[in-house]
Amino acid sequence: RQGAGLSVCTDLPHVTTHLVANDPVRMREFAQSLTAELKRRAELLGRLGFAEWHTQREVSGRMVAQRSQSSSAVASGTGSGTGAGAAVSVPAQASDGDLDAPPSSTMRLRPAAARQRVEPGPPLPRLVVLVDDFDALLAPALGSPGRPAAGSVVRALEAVARDGERLGVHLVAAAGLSERTPETELGRRASLRAALDAVTAGPEEPAPGRGELRTPDGRVTAFQAGRVTGRIPRTATLRPTVVPLEWERMGDPPARRPVRELGNGPTDLALLASALERAARSVSADQVPSLL
Repeated sequence: RQGAGLSVCTDLPHVTTHLVANDPVRMREFAQSLTAELKRRAELLGRLGFAEWHTQREVSGRMVAQRSQSSSAVASGTGSGTGAGAAVSVPAQASDGDLDAPPSSTMRLRPAAARQRVEPGPPLPRLVVLVDDFDALLAPALGSPGRPAAGSVVRALEAVARDGERLGVHLVAAAGLSERTPETELGRRASLRAALDAVTAGPEEPAPGRGELRTPDGRVTAFQAGRVTGRIPRTATLRPTVVPLEWERMGDPPARRPVRELGNGPTDLALLASALERAARSVSADQVPSLL
């Protein structure tokens, strides 16, 4: 980020780091940390995709492998009270601690309440990298303190664009009309593009935030985005709030409540971040560790 407009987002429990493009030391640290995180995830997931790895992780505590064989299927034959044989698919890396020693060739899984569950480790969260001024990295201004480190950050971001989807790392980047952007890895691999209309004066002109979503298959969807960087009026009496919402009510209009006026007032983004931070504390949400 070139400025500090998004710094208030660090109040959110799922936002870890805010980085500005004129800080070369932290830019290099970020590039190294992001590259290391991609490598760590690649080693952890192996050939699996992110969703497939999580699915296997969830069942690893319930499915076990045969002790004397390396096969991924265990066949039960003529056990007591059984007729035809049955096959149970199990992952090869499952622990033997969940296996009851059978008196015959039949293998039996212990009930969940009767075995000591081996926790497969903490879940691997999805990671989203948001760049709101990619041009400042791709073509930094002459004399910018972050110019020497910009290249390393661009290479790390291009690695995310190339390999991040399988690893659960996603990239959202905003750029101007630079001719170099389409030639980068980000430009070639973008799966969804949002193009904002130019802001012009006049009563018949579209409001700021009007634009189009464009997909690789050529579909175009018009949208109107809300502005969250403006400051609230002095007379405003409405503030954002976060309330529990049942799935069946997802289509209902948002509920509003009047609150005490805050004088000059912060930006809508700061108010929204504060409301979400309070909601996260109310449910004891876990903090995500920072890459830096």
